[in-house]
Amino acid sequence: MSAATVWSRRVLVLAGTAAMAWWVWLALTSVPSHWWLPWGVWLAGSVALNDAIIAPLVIVLGWLVLVRLPALARERSRGRVVAEEPARIWAGVVLRGAVLVLGTLLLVWLVALWSAAR
Repeated sequence: MSAATVWSRRVLVLAGTAAMAWWVWLALTSVPSHWWLPWGVWLAGSVALNDAIIAPLVIVLGWLVLVRLPALARERSRGRVVAEEPARIWAGVVLRGAVLVLGTLLLVWLVALWSAAR
């Protein structure tokens, strides 16, 4: 494993841990205790929704993308990496993931502000 890979993994783990710690702190300090049960139900429901619907949908869509990009799939299965296409695909995945994480944190922060104002 290269030094850049190890460094990037450590940075991502640290950033993810910091984001989760901030969310927990925000939830414990800003959300009234009578909201904890509905939030717990919502979190459990979101995990169930992800496992039952979203994850299988992503797998099917990923399979369809590989079918639509047969040359790329053939090159990857042979162990060769096409330099341009995977870079664009992974950049899109990373950017969409970052927007999802930051958007979720923003929504949690806004709900916490709204509940504190009530």
